[in-house]
Amino acid sequence: MRVLDPFGMSSRIARLLVRGLFAALFRIRRVGELPASGPLIVVANHQGWADGFLLAAAFPLAAPIRLLGDREGTMGVWWHRAILRLIGLVIPIDRRSAGADRGAIAATLAALSRGEIVVVFAEGRVSRAESALGPFARGVGYLALRSGAPVLPVWLSGTAELYLRREVTTIAGRPRFVPRVSPTKEATQTLARALHDDLARLEPLEHAREPARKRMRWLTNLF
Repeated sequence: MRVLDPFGMSSRIARLLVRGLFAALFRIRRVGELPASGPLIVVANHQGWADGFLLAAAFPLAAPIRLLGDREGTMGVWWHRAILRLIGLVIPIDRRSAGADRGAIAATLAALSRGEIVVVFAEGRVSRAESALGPFARGVGYLALRSGAPVLPVWLSGTAELYLRREVTTIAGRPRFVPRVSPTKEATQTLARALHDDLARLEPLEHAREPARKRMRWLTNLF
């Protein structure tokens, strides 16, 4: 299958379709500003399969957005691969190797140098639970310090359990501006912890009331 230009008309149409589908299935709420250009690293919590699609749909359609995604989780099933290649947004990263995936790091830094927006789920796992933010891997600190790109925290709410008309929310905070320096282990760890705290502060104190009957609960495990 031919991989489409990730920021061409075909990708914008695909993201528009995702936006329309999500609007039909869920109640979408957006808090805060999502920029239309980079370079920018977005750190978000990861509760379920809808997170990446929700972010891709929430950003302006002209935004050059990429998702740094686990190769096994996003590309392990053929129809998963077909959809993600159609949209053309994922930079796959291999988390199985003992060391860092240098190819994914290089692709991410190249994307940022072109002024793109890269979403990083810095926990390195899917929590499948509301309000369960795990520690960040220091890789997100490395990417920020190597690129000098600002880092925008975006909290995702409502995606752990999905059903028809579920309220799903993106809450954007303030970007943290990062100097471009040679990253040391200590500096990347310190920055990763700071970015974790930036995101944790966005967690809403109250969540939407759940209905007595949840229709189409199979949406939770669709992808």
